[in-house]
Amino acid sequence: MALADAIFAIGIALYLAYNAYLIVRQSFVDLMDEELPAEERQNIISIVMGHEDVLGVHDLRTRRSGQQVFIQMHIDLHPDLDLQQAHDISEAVEGAILESYPNAEALIHQDPAPKELLVNP
Repeated sequence: MALADAIFAIGIALYLAYNAYLIVRQSFVDLMDEELPAEERQNIISIVMGHEDVLGVHDLRTRRSGQQVFIQMHIDLHPDLDLQQAHDISEAVEGAILESYPNAEALIHQDPAPKELLVNP
């Protein structure tokens, strides 16, 4: 009977140690910044490229800190757009991103598209 008690105690100790490990691991994930997985980054690019006036996206940086998501990127727009048009496009892209990532903070920089991205330069 003493052997059964010892085996049972070791089993419970291992169970507690494993669960403590899971809690500590999740705490580190919540405390440390980490980049979003490749699938989510590709989803963000798809959302951005879904806007008809966005010609390209580059310098995408993502990170998650706890429940908060931070997204930064540069979008390529036609160089003949005026400042208000570029701003409106950026706001529309940000809105589309926030629909899919409501806990996100998005920072979008507008760049004039390089000539190779322009259909009719």
